[in-house]
Amino acid sequence: MQTRAIIIKKQNTNEYDQWVTCYTEEFGKLKTIAKSILKPSSVQAMHLDIFNLAEFELISGRGVPIITGAQLITSFGETKSSLVKTGVAYFFAEAVDKMVFENDKDEELWSFLSSFLYELDKDKGNPMNMLRQGQARLLDILGYFPETDSCKSCGGKLNEVNFGAFNYVLGGIVCKRCFLSGHGGALISNDDFSLISGIADRFSGENYRKSVLDGMFEYISGGKFYSLDLLGVVK
Repeated sequence: MQTRAIIIKKQNTNEYDQWVTCYTEEFGKLKTIAKSILKPSSVQAMHLDIFNLAEFELISGRGVPIITGAQLITSFGETKSSLVKTGVAYFFAEAVDKMVFENDKDEELWSFLSSFLYELDKDKGNPMNMLRQGQARLLDILGYFPETDSCKSCGGKLNEVNFGAFNYVLGGIVCKRCFLSGHGGALISNDDFSLISGIADRFSGENYRKSVLDGMFEYISGGKFYSLDLLGVVK
């Protein structure tokens, strides 16, 4: 089997092998194994670096496909030379690892991931715009994007002056009145609401700060995103 793939996670196993989790064009997310990749003489190591877009063949192993004949397509060098861009790429790799099932091909998700990494690599602006826009798009692709037209509690119309918080139990946004009357949730900033409701297509902040979008991913996945900690300390 031959496919293109984006490397999203690597873990050492045995003495010289590595588990390689990747999102492939042909098969969706796969957990594979790269044999002898940790040996100094390995020619596959540079081709299977984290975030790389590579082409390789897979052969059947004992329950896990084995990578053979890996060939680098692009390493996204500009992204890896920037701590901020690395943090942004790490977030999306972490999201796919935590939220996407294995062996579930999704052409829209593949197109998003591959095009996002290319755009991030060549972007000369604010990586936080890329992060927030990408988060909103990924939530939509995965089917978790919240309704922004009406309050999830009372059904009242939401707009730029009448929004309160994202209620995780209800799975959507509640208005100010419902939030103040006892419906809990994570408060939404003006930037967040403008972005997820489509009022604006850019994020105004230049540095990372916690967003309700981050909270949505952590709530849905049921786990902490360590990439967000990285973004919190780099400038």
